[in-house]
Amino acid sequence: MSGDDDVQPDGRNGWFLRAAGVVGDLDHPFYEEERQRDVWNEACAVGLQVALWLGLALAAAMVWLGGATALPYALAVFALLAGVTSWVTVSYAQRLGVRVEDPAGVLRLRLVPYLVLLALFLTGVVRAAPSDGFVGGLAQGAAVGGAAGTLWLLASGLRARRRTRSEEA
Repeated sequence: MSGDDDVQPDGRNGWFLRAAGVVGDLDHPFYEEERQRDVWNEACAVGLQVALWLGLALAAAMVWLGGATALPYALAVFALLAGVTSWVTVSYAQRLGVRVEDPAGVLRLRLVPYLVLLALFLTGVVRAAPSDGFVGGLAQGAAVGGAAGTLWLLASGLRARRRTRSEEA
């Protein structure tokens, strides 16, 4: 399977999909065999989740153990993993017509450890942040934004579940 065989970019998104194909080495002969491709896709999903969880645990440990000194580095780790990596993953799927934002599917028990790590990180950020200056404002803004985003996601998931249950009844 060539990366270009499955990718039908529209004019606006072609560069992103071409770049992703190069980064993911999607033209490699490895992808020609269906079982190998399926197993590799599952392995990548597992690897991505492990990287997200361990990266968030690392960022939380950095702010709790390193305090204000480690804060910029912890925020960079968090932004890279929770921001950039997640954004690229979701954007790639969306550009290929796969919608992953179903709020009803977000609320799952497996997310509890992630939410605990996120709460530890955000609490540590607020604790470690200086009360003034750029870093303090950035850290407090990240904590408030992260908490607000998490609450919005939970509320959206609960609404979607209620809507699904009422449609089924």
